[in-house]
Amino acid sequence: MPNTALFLHITDAHLTSAGTEFPRDDHKVRVPGIYQDTREAALRLMLQRLSERLAKEGRRLSGVLFSGDAQHQGRPGGHQLLLDMLLENLAAVGATAANIVAVPGNHDVVRGSQPGSLERYADFVDAWRKAGCVTPWLDGVDDSFLDGGEHRLVAQDGSWAVFPINTSNWSQVNATLPEPLRSVWEKISETMAGGDAEKEARLRHQLNELARYDMARISSQQLEVVRGLIETSPRPVGGVPLRIAVLHHHLRAPSLREEVKPFADVSNLEQLRSFLRDRRIAIALHGHKHEQAVQFDHVYDQDGESQHRTLVISGSTFEPGNEADSLRLITITGLPNSPSVTIEPISLPRGGVDAKEHPPIIRRLWSASTMPGSPTLIQGTDLDEVYERACEAAGAEAANGMLVVHLDLPASAGAELPLPTTYPLPEPMEDADRRRWLSELVAWWQLERSGLEHRMPFVHGSRLRRFGGKINQIERIIKLLREKPSTRALAVLVDPFRDFTEDGQNEEFASFCLVEFKRRDVSGSQHFVDAIAFYRAQEFARWWPINVAELRLLQHEICGALSFLPGRITTIAGDARTHSRSPTQVAMPIIDRWLDQAPERLYLLGNALAQCTVRVGRQRDAVRGWFRTLADLEAAAKEYNPDGLPIAIEGLKHLGSYLEVIHEDGEESLAKFVRVLLRLARANETYEKGARTRSDFDRWGQDALDLLADLREMTISRVGALPAP
Repeated sequence: MPNTALFLHITDAHLTSAGTEFPRDDHKVRVPGIYQDTREAALRLMLQRLSERLAKEGRRLSGVLFSGDAQHQGRPGGHQLLLDMLLENLAAVGATAANIVAVPGNHDVVRGSQPGSLERYADFVDAWRKAGCVTPWLDGVDDSFLDGGEHRLVAQDGSWAVFPINTSNWSQVNATLPEPLRSVWEKISETMAGGDAEKEARLRHQLNELARYDMARISSQQLEVVRGLIETSPRPVGGVPLRIAVLHHHLRAPSLREEVKPFADVSNLEQLRSFLRDRRIAIALHGHKHEQAVQFDHVYDQDGESQHRTLVISGSTFEPGNEADSLRLITITGLPNSPSVTIEPISLPRGGVDAKEHPPIIRRLWSASTMPGSPTLIQGTDLDEVYERACEAAGAEAANGMLVVHLDLPASAGAELPLPTTYPLPEPMEDADRRRWLSELVAWWQLERSGLEHRMPFVHGSRLRRFGGKINQIERIIKLLREKPSTRALAVLVDPFRDFTEDGQNEEFASFCLVEFKRRDVSGSQHFVDAIAFYRAQEFARWWPINVAELRLLQHEICGALSFLPGRITTIAGDARTHSRSPTQVAMPIIDRWLDQAPERLYLLGNALAQCTVRVGRQRDAVRGWFRTLADLEAAAKEYNPDGLPIAIEGLKHLGSYLEVIHEDGEESLAKFVRVLLRLARANETYEKGARTRSDFDRWGQDALDLLADLREMTISRVGALPAP
């Protein structure tokens, strides 16, 4: 299943070892023993409450992300105070020094110190780095990306990674004054004060403030170091890692409030935004502005064509009158392929009073291209990623609407696609079993002839290879595409003469209606074949992977005949759906499909049941298939499916007939097994041929479950539990 990560985002704590007053109450008079709260005490209480809540909810932190300004106006003590509070209060819910990410803010550097100097970062390094926290690469302090400890926090499975970035190397820096002003600068305050020492000190402070710039900037060298860290970070087995950047300064103003000062924004902002685009940063966290905002920043390339979007989370702090978003919990779900973010604001509590909970902000980190009332579009090159996003869209904005999915697999991917990692199988399977399950199912759907056509008259292969009993549409497509591209290289799977009724009632025909194979000439010698398939309705959780596996197989058949390469697969669903209804066997049960594909498995299974032994190899596989059949039938009998998908009948009858022939007289246990088996086959057949109303289902379902429980118990008594693969 997709992974989940939980982070605490804290910013702009503004603490001091001497205590920082937090005037949240209106003290008109001073009364002994009644004092204003301090920021330090307020934060400690908030972290204690948060720890209690997370423990009660059974949630553990993947990391703590601190985006700068631990100190207040450069006064010492804030770094160590904040670090100690985090570890003391949150260790029980997963916080360790190793998963705390910290960046310096403009209040965290020594005013007037040189950029890239040890003096500038002394307090920051002494607290966070010495404890073993994750910190950014620091200009002038670190040489190689190996210096300074860890500069990234990466999930154990590689599904996410956090990269701290320092924007404060030029904050609180004294300007380089031009001559002759520089030569007389220090004398101005003395000359103008006229011997007044207090006035001289004030003048000197004011002049220094005029000549000091609070500049936000990121060096090219630091961006190059972070680029290297990103490129060498572990990746998840399937999909791409979600990348998070943590920095102090904002990318854009988070509100309409204007700040009038020099260097109000990052001076090389466009270089930073281009870095976020090129490195595919999904989330950027910052503080500095003391304002909460969640906005997407869309960064285009230099031609204004392709774009990348980054979710920018601006963190607030706690201030009198602004206590609703003091911290935030950030939960990321759907990793790595369909990530969504839930941002929970954490209010500042009062002693003995529950803090007010505010509704979370939820944002999806991937986009389904859509306009109101228009088709939804999902596209990508990774099967897992496209599958999970298509399923989510089919259950949300595209539900019962048109959903178009483009899957651009590499030509080298092969004729047989794997199942998506999160595909809902009835039981866990090894990789080889998953591939065989899909391969056999796709092969059945592409049979030219099936012994089950009386129940499933629209098997795709029979419609494609002998439409109307005589037309092989795949051979026709190959002939058309051999000479040149042709828009007539299409096949239909709906036969109006066979499938339609005069009044439109009681019609049953395939959801897969039409497919076009389009020749795409890339160069004089390289040709691709794209597949474009239309489905009147399409279920995405279970059916879409089967559909694209079929299309890929057909692509390879056509390309093999023409010496072309398989290209894009596009599915167009007129009515997109996703649901968790059973059965999971995707239309025709395993044991019934064996009659078409592997009848010998029925005899291997029958022998195992009759002889009470299971040999390794094919007989063991047949017994495993029987247990899967029981699981599928149990699932089908537990939840009403108005679509009326087929249930096992013929396979049960054949197995029962074979056991009747081979069982020895007097073996009552096997005779009972046969009786129960055939009763189930008759019950299934009666239900399938009936109206299949809800009341019909309720009667059949309970009977079927009772019979299945008996069959499972008798199977285990004869051959043991499910054999290992």
